[in-house]
Amino acid sequence: MFEVKKCKTKAAYSTKLTQQGQLDLSRIKSKFPTTFESPILLVINVDGYEIVVHKYGELLFKNGTDENKIRRIAEQVYHESILRPGKENVRV
Repeated sequence: MFEVKKCKTKAAYSTKLTQQGQLDLSRIKSKFPTTFESPILLVINVDGYEIVVHKYGELLFKNGTDENKIRRIAEQVYHESILRPGKENVRV
């Protein structure tokens, strides 16, 4: 469903969807503490991690290095919000 990678700068981790899809930012905002929002991204805080959530499906974990925790948080965010192309009202 998604892959976890260390960013090129090695300063952060990111997750990306393995299949094309978009995230429902309004649903994410209603489920997680949000510190910034725009039409294309959110910044949320979960378990001490500051996470940039891009509408196209990438999550950038700005702090923290625990890959298991990053994977768990990503699963929560994706579970709440993935929309498939052409099926804007269908969650996966």
